[in-house]
Amino acid sequence: MSAGNLAVDVLRRISVEPTTRSALAKSLGLAPSTVSAKVTELIASGVIEEQGVAPSLGGRPGRLLSIAHRSGRTAVIALGARHATVGLSDLSRNVVASTSIVVNVADGPEATVDLLAKEVQALIRSTGGDLLAAGIGLPGPVDTESRTVIAPARMPGWHRQDVGALLEGALSVPTVTDNDANLAALGEFLSRTDAATNSITVLAGTGIGTGIIARGELYRGSSYASGDITHTKVEAANDRMCSCGNRGCLETIASGAAIVRDLSESGIAVKNINEVLLKVRDGDPAANGVVREAGRQLGLALSTVVNFFNPGDVYLSGGLSSANVYVAAVRSQLYERCLPLVTSGLRVEASKPGVETGLIGAAELSIMHLLNTRTLPASLTRPAG
Repeated sequence: MSAGNLAVDVLRRISVEPTTRSALAKSLGLAPSTVSAKVTELIASGVIEEQGVAPSLGGRPGRLLSIAHRSGRTAVIALGARHATVGLSDLSRNVVASTSIVVNVADGPEATVDLLAKEVQALIRSTGGDLLAAGIGLPGPVDTESRTVIAPARMPGWHRQDVGALLEGALSVPTVTDNDANLAALGEFLSRTDAATNSITVLAGTGIGTGIIARGELYRGSSYASGDITHTKVEAANDRMCSCGNRGCLETIASGAAIVRDLSESGIAVKNINEVLLKVRDGDPAANGVVREAGRQLGLALSTVVNFFNPGDVYLSGGLSSANVYVAAVRSQLYERCLPLVTSGLRVEASKPGVETGLIGAAELSIMHLLNTRTLPASLTRPAG
């Protein structure tokens, strides 16, 4: 192996787990002096740091090297149809700052990305640090190779748009894109010390997205549409019109948008799912009933998926996951309708409060993409002084 991209190779290995100079030299097949010189340069740049001492194997123990938490920032974005969460992560996936803003994806990709980029730049100005990469989750199927959204039901004008290129141009850093439910699933897996290696994460918001972790890796499907159950036809939806243009989809009876519509039609004035959740917390019987029924319908549809895939965990994320009545309704249907062997070790839980799993997933993918670029940003490799 040549030393031409040594900084990349060193960072890539250290990102997996802390290691020593001698272990790095052995794994890279390079002279210890060559690796030690590059490590010294990266420490001086503030990219990596020494943390503790490795276990002794008989000789003098080496110092463990790890990525410095303060060495840089990645922009992490979870985009919804009407709002977005924009944040900054360090190189250890810790979200150091975040904010929520109102958006309207109907304004189109250029205007929306411009708004998101300005919010990222404002966070950088207020918190400091070097922006090195970006990751964004989108509410629709995403071809992660071309970074384009594919036929999104609630994003008019976004079909086949290279959102990654737009954000890359606005921020001037390497950018990755993925489906929002995929990033939530990855974030759940990474943020739980006891996460199952096979899991399903349901992102229940305006629509219903599902991300799949199989053997500890994201599974996206042959055409990047795995887990898109929101447009599955269900009997209870009858002839209800869906945002995708079809009728009878799960989204029309089990999503946040469906709950808001049903309550409004019953004479209870609510503008969005947050107002619904406030009524649920206040014990409003009508709100609780509609939310419970939505959770029951999701559980019914999800039971077939759980029987087929046999996950160890099912995580409920998104705004609706904060409603205990919704989570309980989903859980009861899964335990009632799935095979005993499937449910014997099945865990069905809401996301942990305050954990932005979509942002954590975006941080992971953007950091891995950054470490795999052939040429790292100058701020990662410049010598001190």
